[in-house]
Amino acid sequence: MWEALRAHAGVRAFYEPLHEDLARLTQAGIGHFRPDSWGSLHGDGTPYFEEYRTLLRGRRGVALYRRRFAFDGFFLPPDSSDPALEAYVAQLLDLARAEGRVPVLKFCRSLGRVAWMRARFPDAVHAVLLRDPVAQWRSCRRQMEADGNRYFVLAPFLILARNAGDPLLRDAMRWLNVTPPALLGGGFGVAQTATWRHVQRLDWAQRYRGFLAVWAATSVAALASGAAMVDADRLDEPAQGDALGALLARAGLGFNARPRGDTGAQDAWPGEGPEARDAAAAALAALDFVREHRGVLPEGGTRALSRLLAPRFPLPGGVALTRAGLPTVHPVRPAPLLRRQADAAAYVALQAALYPLRRAHYYAWRALGWHDGPGVRRVVK
Repeated sequence: MWEALRAHAGVRAFYEPLHEDLARLTQAGIGHFRPDSWGSLHGDGTPYFEEYRTLLRGRRGVALYRRRFAFDGFFLPPDSSDPALEAYVAQLLDLARAEGRVPVLKFCRSLGRVAWMRARFPDAVHAVLLRDPVAQWRSCRRQMEADGNRYFVLAPFLILARNAGDPLLRDAMRWLNVTPPALLGGGFGVAQTATWRHVQRLDWAQRYRGFLAVWAATSVAALASGAAMVDADRLDEPAQGDALGALLARAGLGFNARPRGDTGAQDAWPGEGPEARDAAAAALAALDFVREHRGVLPEGGTRALSRLLAPRFPLPGGVALTRAGLPTVHPVRPAPLLRRQADAAAYVALQAALYPLRRAHYYAWRALGWHDGPGVRRVVK
């Protein structure tokens, strides 16, 4: 869907306007963020951030962007004030309109803020794209296991760490039996390192639960905003395609190409054996969370989330796919907060001490000419 919209002559498209790397983006660095520089499986080879080039103005970082936009205030209430974020988004809209084109902003960090976006930009067409959580998680896990790219497993836990006080997210963590990472002071780098320490101590079942808590909470928040809903798994169905066409027509776009549906899903739970059974139990817990909040959801939203979360895959070993056949999940008793904070702080200090050695290793690779190709770049990052 993104590729088709970006290729439209009447569109000025912006990819992930809240991505943290926009804070340090440079003219030369734009070319490094490409679909073929990592295992993305994305089709278009154009650099992701090409459309931001005019906003760099010979400096590091996109004009008006602040790094906190990526993970802080992820569940921003519609009546909250954030003049910096509002000015930044308005700048992107104004840039497209000044060119006589329709602005299209493809967010991955706005699901908890859709109601806020609708309140601030009521003339825009707001659409929430839903994707099968199992397929999405498989993609995250594959990146880490196959390519050493831990970013997509880490990111949900950064959201948990930076927004653990939000009532909706806190309720999702309660249903999914998830403990957020210990939050340390300092900048984004410290938060990322401390969060990775937390994720390292979790098994894959616990990591999936953390991901699913974020998925469920943000999906409820987004659909409760009243924005239009697009089901990524059903884009090839005539009714969904027609609804998408009507939605884009409201934005002044003729859109004849029908996007492909999400092909990432497979008929199996994440993992095998006990992990698969725990994933099914987590899905039921997330489903209960959605049903608890169905009063704020439109009828179609409740139906769509229930369909995406309802257990539908067979379990290994012929185990019955019923609540009685699934494991009872006992609440995790995390270590005391002070102990977890001390452990995270020690890990952050160790990584800071090792940083000069890692940089020396990186420059040695460059000097020896081993930096060509996406594989090396992933390892260094």
